[in-house]
Amino acid sequence: MEVETVTLENLRIQHAHLDAVIKEEESHIWKNCIKIEELKKQKLRKKDEMLRRIIRISEA
Repeated sequence: MEVETVTLENLRIQHAHLDAVIKEEESHIWKNCIKIEELKKQKLRKKDEMLRRIIRISEA
């Protein structure tokens, strides 16, 4: 259970980092829309994984 909690915290950190990178990329005059979309997909995958782990922890 401890390992799951650490991993969940790492996922939260990675999710927050992706959010910051997306905001930085969107602030540029010449936005790379393809890169932004890929970052958003990565962020969504992190969120989905966090939710799966939270559900798994709450069911245990």
